[in-house]
Amino acid sequence: MTNGSHTWPFRKTATMDRRTFTTAGLAAFLAPPPRLSLAQQTKPDVPGYQIAEIKEGRLTTGYGGMATPQFAVDDNTLFQAASCSKTAAALAVLTLVRDGRVALDRPVNDYLKRWQLPGARGATATVAELMSHTAGITIHGFAGYGPDDPLPDLLNILDGSPPANSDPIRARRWQLRRFSYSGGGTTVLQTLIEDVTRTDFATYAAAAVLRPVGAPLATFAITPSAPFAYGTFEDGRPVPGGYRRHPESAAAGLWATATDLAKIMQAIIHSLRGTSDAIIPVELAQRMVTPVSSGAGLGVFVHSDALISHEGRNFGFDSVMVAELGTGTVRAAMTNKSGAIAGYIEVVTSG
Repeated sequence: MTNGSHTWPFRKTATMDRRTFTTAGLAAFLAPPPRLSLAQQTKPDVPGYQIAEIKEGRLTTGYGGMATPQFAVDDNTLFQAASCSKTAAALAVLTLVRDGRVALDRPVNDYLKRWQLPGARGATATVAELMSHTAGITIHGFAGYGPDDPLPDLLNILDGSPPANSDPIRARRWQLRRFSYSGGGTTVLQTLIEDVTRTDFATYAAAAVLRPVGAPLATFAITPSAPFAYGTFEDGRPVPGGYRRHPESAAAGLWATATDLAKIMQAIIHSLRGTSDAIIPVELAQRMVTPVSSGAGLGVFVHSDALISHEGRNFGFDSVMVAELGTGTVRAAMTNKSGAIAGYIEVVTSG
């Protein structure tokens, strides 16, 4: 794709790699968020960011930098959550399990109406295997689409047919429960949700997950109606048009604040504890945080020291969210500069 005088490396094979944070790095996100001066919050050369913590029921937030060249970030600025979208999508699937409309251990093809998962294990790959990245589904991640690119529909993406810029989604012959991260698998789950509910994924996810957890501005819409940040690459170049569009919504398309991500993680804690505002039953929450392979649960990653997490990277955006199962403390952070998430603490605490 070309834009102005620049050639951008968005090809059919382009993906966004899932980044791995160490346990120590994840623990750092559980430290108290720093207090920022007004000058720090509005530095024009600082990547935009938000951080949020919920501890003992109290929400604390921080933010700074620029959402766009003209506007500073505030608590309500939406960022692309990238692969953190998968946790919200997993909760959406689990609400269907809660309601008896889907069974985790049945083949996903039992629920797909418009399309069937092809490949060596297509007929037997289960819903839970797709959620834990253990079904051998192709396509690691998605490059998204620029402002002038035609948008594919869901069937185009599943089949890898024009105008999709990704390869077909297939189920390879795979050793049972071997981990292989797959945004393609989450896109199949997006199709499942739409086929079972007979409504579009964004509408169902908003009604079943985002509003119930207290994130009413968060959205899986391709372009949000609320103010949102523009992304920048690691070298400081702006993402053409401000952001890449992601019709692969369940895998990479959530727009949210750091507070929204913290509330999504808090919803898992509430469900594990069986509180009155839990959105899924205790037994489903327990299965969600039970690792299947390589620390992957159902839509989250599980660490040996009772932390669960997910992180994400789209072109121009990074995000991470962490929950401490023992204490219930949750933290989330988002930035609109690729590669900036690990260094945001240094940015916001410098003079």
